[in-house]
Amino acid sequence: MKKISAKPINLDVLLDGLYEESFKGLNEISIKGISLDSREIYENFLFFALKGEKLDGNDFIDEAFSRGASAVLTDSKHLKDSKILYLPDLKESLGIISSRFYNNPSQNLETFCVTGTNGKTSCVELISQIAKLINLQCGYISTIGISLDGKNITKPSSLTTPNPINLQRSFFEMVHKDSKQVAFEASSHGLEQARIAGTSIDTAILTSFSHDHLDYHKNFESYKNAKKKLFTELKPKNIILNIDNSLGKEIYKELKQSKESCSVFTVSNQEESDFYYSFSRKKNGRIHVNLKTPQKDINFSLNTISRPLASNVIFAIASFTTRGFNLDKVYPLLESLDFPQGRMELIPLSKKDNCFIDYAHTPEALENSLVELRDTFKDVKIWCVFGCGGDRDKTKRPQMGKIAEKLSDFLVITNDNPRTENEMNIINEISRGLKNNSIVKIIPNRKEAIFFCLREIRESKESNVLLIAGKGHESYQDILGRKSHFNDHEEVKEFLEKI
Repeated sequence: MKKISAKPINLDVLLDGLYEESFKGLNEISIKGISLDSREIYENFLFFALKGEKLDGNDFIDEAFSRGASAVLTDSKHLKDSKILYLPDLKESLGIISSRFYNNPSQNLETFCVTGTNGKTSCVELISQIAKLINLQCGYISTIGISLDGKNITKPSSLTTPNPINLQRSFFEMVHKDSKQVAFEASSHGLEQARIAGTSIDTAILTSFSHDHLDYHKNFESYKNAKKKLFTELKPKNIILNIDNSLGKEIYKELKQSKESCSVFTVSNQEESDFYYSFSRKKNGRIHVNLKTPQKDINFSLNTISRPLASNVIFAIASFTTRGFNLDKVYPLLESLDFPQGRMELIPLSKKDNCFIDYAHTPEALENSLVELRDTFKDVKIWCVFGCGGDRDKTKRPQMGKIAEKLSDFLVITNDNPRTENEMNIINEISRGLKNNSIVKIIPNRKEAIFFCLREIRESKESNVLLIAGKGHESYQDILGRKSHFNDHEEVKEFLEKI
C-alpha cells in the first residue's frame, strides 16, 4: 500500500505564535517529517526532544542530527545550538505543531472524542458502526486498534490515546481515505499529557467515572481534573454527559454556570435528562431499551446481556442525533450491532454452561459484569477468574477482591500482566479484600487458572457461568518485562477442542 505523506512545510509556519524569540532563518528551514523518536528521523526532519517518564529525548539530540534532522525543539533551556530551539511549553505545543504539519486534519473530519473510566472503546466502535448504518465512513482510534476507514483495523494500538504525532497522522490518513468522521478515545493520561491539543473536537462524551489510574494521578482529585480537561479546556462544540456519576453532574453544573457557547446534553437512567433511558430483559436475557430523546421516544433490542454496553449504544445514538443526523432507519437495525472483542464476549461451553470474557479491570467494571451475570442467569453458579495488572494502581486491588468474592460463588485469583512486579505481591494485595477464603483458590498461572475452572464446570451437574476478567481483547501477557502471546478467548477454545 502506498504510504501517504504530508507536504514539506517551513519551520516558521509550524511555530507561528508558539516561538517568541528572535531566530533568523526559520523561514528557510523546510520540514519534511516530524518525530519524537530519534530512530525515526530522516533527512530534513524535525526532532522533538522531550523528557519522558523513562527516557529523556534530549539525550538523543546528537543521534537525531546525525540522521539528518534539520532542527530540534527541546524542553531543556540549558541546551544552546543554532538549530536547537527551546520551547518551555513544548509538551503542550506538540499537538498544535503536529496538527499544522499534517494540515490540521481534524478540521476536515466530524470528530467524536470519548472519555470515561469504562466504556470508551465500546462507545468509539459503536459510533463507527452506527455511522456505517447511515452510509457514513467513520474511522476510529480505540484501545483495540486503529481503523482509517471504519471497516478494517489497519494498525495496532499501543496507547489508548496515541502520542500527538501519531494521532494527527492517523487523522491525516483518514482524510485521505475519504473518512468523514472519526471517533477516538481520550484517556486520563492522554488528557493530562496534552496529546489531544491541536485537535478540533465536535462532540465530547463522558461515559462513566470511577476509581482508576491512581498510580499515575496519585489521588482521585487529580484523576478527576484530568478527565475534566476534555470539556473545560479543549473547547468542544457539543458535549454529552452521563450524569449518573459525580463528575458528570459536576461538569454539567459548571458548564451551565459558564458563558461557554457549546451545546450540552445529559444522559441518565436515574433522573430526567435529554436522553433518559430504561432497560428490560427479553426471555433470552438480551437487553431491550426504552429511550426518550429530545426528538422522540424510541425502543429497540440489542444483542447483549450487558446494561453498561447498552448504555454505550445510547451515547453513540446521542452523538449523532445531537449533531442533527436522522437515525430513524437505524433503530430497527441496532440488534445487529457487534460489540468489541473481549467486552462481555460470550463463549457457550455446553447446553447448561457459558463463559464470558470481559476487559473489566477496574472495580466498577468488575462489579458491573458480575451483577449482569447474576441478573441474567438465575439458579446458576457464578465462577470468576481475574488478576490485577502490575506497575499500576495498587489501591484498587483489595477492592476488586472484595467485589469478586461478594458476587461470585467460586473465585480464582490469578495473574493479569504482572509486568515488573512480583506476581504473589499482587495476588496478596487482592486477597486483603477477602473474607471467605473457602470459595477462593489461588492459581498464579493464568492458563492453569482458566483450565481449572473449565474442568470443574465440565464435571459439575449444576449450571455454571464463568467470567474471565481483566484482559479482554489482549493477546499478550507481560511477566517480568517480557511479553508472550496469550489470549483468554484462545485458551477457552483450546480447552473445548480437547474435550
